[in-house]
Amino acid sequence: MKEIFQLPDTLPIFYESNSSEKVLIEFNGDDILYIIGTVDVSVLEGKIETWGYTMTVDTPKTVLYSLGLHGLISISSANRQKAVIVLEKSSQTSKWKTFMNKYVPNFNMFNSNGTRLTPPKLLLELEERLDCWFDLSKTPMSNQRLIIDEQSQAFCDELLNRPINLGPIKVLLAGYKNSGKSTMMCYFINKCLSKWNRILVLDFDIGQSEFSIPGCISAFVIDKPLLGPNYTHLMQPLKSYFFESNDVMTNVPLYNEIVKKIVNDTKTNDLQQMPCFINTMGFVEGAGLKILHNIVSKTKPSDVVQLKFNDYQDLNLHSEIINDSTRSSLSYNLWYFTSTVKNKFAKAPYLPNVNKNIKQQLITASYFSKCLESTDIYFNDIIPYRINIRNINVQIKDVDELTQDESLDIINANVIALCVVNHTNLCECVGFGVVRSVNKSTGDIFITTPVTPDILKHVNQFRLGNVNLPYTFYTEGTQNPKYVSIKQNNILNENVTRHFKVM
Repeated sequence: MKEIFQLPDTLPIFYESNSSEKVLIEFNGDDILYIIGTVDVSVLEGKIETWGYTMTVDTPKTVLYSLGLHGLISISSANRQKAVIVLEKSSQTSKWKTFMNKYVPNFNMFNSNGTRLTPPKLLLELEERLDCWFDLSKTPMSNQRLIIDEQSQAFCDELLNRPINLGPIKVLLAGYKNSGKSTMMCYFINKCLSKWNRILVLDFDIGQSEFSIPGCISAFVIDKPLLGPNYTHLMQPLKSYFFESNDVMTNVPLYNEIVKKIVNDTKTNDLQQMPCFINTMGFVEGAGLKILHNIVSKTKPSDVVQLKFNDYQDLNLHSEIINDSTRSSLSYNLWYFTSTVKNKFAKAPYLPNVNKNIKQQLITASYFSKCLESTDIYFNDIIPYRINIRNINVQIKDVDELTQDESLDIINANVIALCVVNHTNLCECVGFGVVRSVNKSTGDIFITTPVTPDILKHVNQFRLGNVNLPYTFYTEGTQNPKYVSIKQNNILNENVTRHFKVM
């Protein structure tokens, strides 16, 4: 029998406003609203909750990235009392949206599409003001929803009310791929921001980092809500080490060594007072399970949360088992959560698949969009930094004994990791850059990066990873890019007038 989609029992009240790009909405009781699109949210009365984050009249205007294929985010009253909000067309992100649409044309995340219950004509007019959709159906039709169950809410309440004398909060999340670990972590972080100003995150997932381009093991300090997919909240790490590959099995000893180093780097009084969340890989069988045991042993969590799809996915993360396999003496709370990813109320029946390549393009394009200045739209128009190869060491993975010219040829027009090497096996990574051009006769390298000059001055090594730029980065822009050759027989180190910043 075909499922009939209905309106929910309660919906908020919509009001027109005098502004052409604002909509007033009143929530009462269990009213809930899912939005498809990007909007600015402000609270006029009461309190609201969106993906665990509580907003009041004192909360600054906040951008909500409720994008269909990544899970729609809901807005509701935080205490079931009256709450009034203003939604505005998102002006803060207009340039970013333009950049992302232009440089990832294969996937326009901002276009509202799919099947839904069509709202009344007056609501359609309000949607046009905001450049978004209201998803009013009782169950999802074309866009999955971020569903937080009572178990997760109760766990957050326990964390928020936990006595201080029990020690710092350190939560490790484990589970199979696509079980919702990152989503759950963002919800926990948003909840904790109501009590703490800063949250520490140790991100050990080298394949799908929540805050940066993959390929690194990193620590981040979060001080703002996470209200969208990972490419909407990329940030500069507190500490990060380059692993060179997205496959941990290429060098397990190095991975374990970096885990140990990151844990030691974050053993400061300031950081240890913050709640800490630990993001792990979904590689949880065989050698992957041994790696997970090592992470638990090194991080010494207060709580371990395992997300599973069914009762057969027990990872045996009891402290006694970890202690036996790693010769540790750990004691922590073990929680089992059932993943909501497969829940019919969370996942739309006809959800299109976003392949891994598109996800990588979204992250890469969003990361380099931070290079934009007030008047820039095209990547090729951004003024790069210049550095000479005599001041830098170039490392190409699995390739030795290259000449200077060969190294320059290989890194040209590629994404490189910007590293600080201090005579150890570990390579601290402060960010990524794009080599726009090289001049082999002088050894000059021209690089575009969002990393700030005060950090760049410490960089002494470039490493070539496996991050690929979308093809649009080479084709979009001015007719005659200053740093990219468009003639087949052209030589990139020809004498041309170029502007640059000293790195």
